[in-house]
Order: sequence, then structure tokens, then C-alpha cells
Amino acid sequence: MSVAESLDPLGGLWSLLAVHLRILRKQNGMSQVAVGTLVAADHKTVSNWEAGRYHPPVEALRILDVEWKTGGLLEAIHHYAKTMQAPAKFRAISEYEEMADVIRVNGVGFIPGLLQTAEYAREAFTTAGILEVEKQVERRLQRQDLFTRPTPPYVSVLLSEVAVLLIPPSLRRAQLGKLLEISDRHHVTLRMVAVNAGLHLGLEGDFYIYSTPLRELGFVETPARGRLVTEADDLRRLTVAFDRTSGRALSPEATRAKLQEMIEVSNDDMA
Repeated sequence: MSVAESLDPLGGLWSLLAVHLRILRKQNGMSQVAVGTLVAADHKTVSNWEAGRYHPPVEALRILDVEWKTGGLLEAIHHYAKTMQAPAKFRAISEYEEMADVIRVNGVGFIPGLLQTAEYAREAFTTAGILEVEKQVERRLQRQDLFTRPTPPYVSVLLSEVAVLLIPPSLRRAQLGKLLEISDRHHVTLRMVAVNAGLHLGLEGDFYIYSTPLRELGFVETPARGRLVTEADDLRRLTVAFDRTSGRALSPEATRAKLQEMIEVSNDDMA
């Protein structure tokens, strides 16, 4: 059975779109070569669309909707696949996270999920009104197993000082300690963006960029919900935001010194 034939239409809207592309093509008696000719793409590209490896551009889907008289079905599925948010269970994104060779993380308002203690994660989910908090916390901590894999990905983190300052006082010492411990790993670069860095693109929100053998994609994260980012233009915006924010960040050494200073202050407050 091919990858396209094994796709589950219930696996998500992108999978549903890929399945419909294959079914409609066959129902209309067209080969992948013929579809490619119609939409100005080669047959390998059409094959990748049907296998869910790549997402077809909306312009191609509009042509196929007219050709196959679908009433705009393919364009509609594309629209909802691109704009609808995904639940914070991270079922889809966790698969890409496991495959990633490089992960870039931008944390603005919250400590990123990959760096959270169980207590911080629990507080974030509770604040967001999420049901089954303990299950969500467990899933979030399971994602962090990538740090201890035999061949872990390279992880580059830009962490806003604002997110650190917003850590609840009762959770601060443990969360700061975890950040310091993670920053000491050879495959992690943690850099803090100080409050006095001024306005920058990274302030627009928390997000991840994953580089995998199959593709590059992003994930915009909040405590409750998130959105998978696969469109080229949107990915470019995330990449530009990350790179420009990187220019405002402290060095890894200065970041570690800053975290150590914050831990000492926190210890003094607890004394």
C-alpha cells in the first residue's frame, strides 16, 4: 500500500485534502501527469500532494475545483486546514518534533513548553482553563525527552526576559534552575532577550520552527491552543522574526550569568 493510499482522512484537514485529491483525480480518470500539466506542476509534485508530504497551492486547487466541478470543495478544505487551530495535545507536532534535526524556539510571554517544569506547565494549563490538566502536563514533559536522546536535535532558544520575570514567585527558583540546566547542554543554545532590547519582531508571539528531513514547518504556541504553520510565506515570517530577534539577544554566556543572578536573588527572597 502506498503512502497516499494509507492516509487517514480523519488524521487532520491536510490529510483530508490529500485524500480528496487522489480520489477526485481517479474519479475523473486523470493521471498524476495529466493533473500536473493542468496546474503547471510535475507528476512528482502531484504525488507528494496526494501523499500529504507537501501542501498544494490554493491556485492549483482552484483550477482543479473548476475542472472537476467540486463546487469549491478543495479550496474550502485548504482554507480551513490553513486557518484552523490545532488542540494543545501536540499529536501532530510531536511527530515532527521527534524527527527534527534543528529546533528554533521563540519564547515571549511564557516559558516555552520544551523548557517548562511540571509545576510551571500545570500552572499554565490551569490558568488557561484546560481540562485534564495532569494529562496535558504529562504530554508536555514527554516532549522534553528529546533532550536526552542518544542523538538529540540542536535546539536554539530565544527567551524573552519578560517571560522569565512573569514566572510566579513560588515556581521561580525551580524554573530558573531548569533553564540553567538545559542551557548547559552541548546541543542547546539559550539566549535571553533583555527587556531593554526594545521593540522587535519576536514580541509578536511564542513559536517554534522545526527543520526535519522531510520539510521545515512552524508551530505557534499558546498555553491552550496552537497552530501548525506550513505555508512558505508564513514560515518566512517566523524565520525572519527569529533571526532579527537573535540580533537583540544576549550571548549564551551572558544569559547563563543572568539566570544565575536571578536564581541567587530568588534564593535570597526565599531565605
